[in-house]
Amino acid sequence: MRLHPNTGESQKTSLKCALAGALALGIGCAAANAAAVTGDPSIDGWTNFGNSLQPGVYVRGDANFSFDVYTTALTVTSGSDLEIDDGEFSWQAGDLVLGAGAKFTTITSDEAGWGTPITGINGLLDPNGQKLQVKFGTSAATWSPSTVAPGGGNGSGSGGDGGGTVLVRTSAYLKASTHPEQVSDYTLDGDAGTLLPVEKPSHLEWYLGTISDRVARMIWTYDEDGKHAAAFEFLLNVSLMQRLVPDFDGLLPGVGDLVIVTVQDNDNKYTDALAVVPEPATLSLLGVGMLGLLRRRRQA
Repeated sequence: MRLHPNTGESQKTSLKCALAGALALGIGCAAANAAAVTGDPSIDGWTNFGNSLQPGVYVRGDANFSFDVYTTALTVTSGSDLEIDDGEFSWQAGDLVLGAGAKFTTITSDEAGWGTPITGINGLLDPNGQKLQVKFGTSAATWSPSTVAPGGGNGSGSGGDGGGTVLVRTSAYLKASTHPEQVSDYTLDGDAGTLLPVEKPSHLEWYLGTISDRVARMIWTYDEDGKHAAAFEFLLNVSLMQRLVPDFDGLLPGVGDLVIVTVQDNDNKYTDALAVVPEPATLSLLGVGMLGLLRRRRQA
């Protein structure tokens, strides 16, 4: 990795119960590696919550992007990639960092498990660019998954329902360097594997106040064949937020809180997916969506 120079409680309880059930089945993921941030959460040991189009994960939107959703909670260690010297915005050893991201995957309607066809899966995953985004919620978040199949969705995923959301995103026009309409300061291919600040201050929005965009970082990997992102990770340094707003006595995102991971076709159609930030000591637990994958493997 290169460093760049410059639902409420009931919903979370339900998701956590699913995690506990997965543990009881004796199945888990690799523990997260706090020293490695590659842009691909599937190899960095983050917790997999299942696919964006599966029940319990899918929230809303009709873009039908298919991606596996991942989260993590990390403590910055001395000498690691996340110990960043940035003046008053430095990421220091001991800081708590929350992570959320995704890896694009293929899935069929049958595998999604809704019992109804899902059309156009990943049909918008093309070289024309996708806006990648994460909303980190607090313990007051009331986000919830959809009870109907992808193609619209009726779940709750708006920033106003996050209980003090911190929204972090890329540009809506992030593309490969060879794309004729590339206007972003970053490029998908040229900046892949680089731990980056967000491109503009407006690409980080805190719903309870104003704070520096340097509290967040992002990184992605690149699909050379498809000319789009292959996977991505967003990181939010909660300890740095606390240092920058020491008098703030409200809620900040934390371990055990909900997140919404979004992929959007520029500023058009999108897919929202739901997950929970896991306890650092329980990163071996499966995400709720992995239970469906387990059932399919047993049937195979």
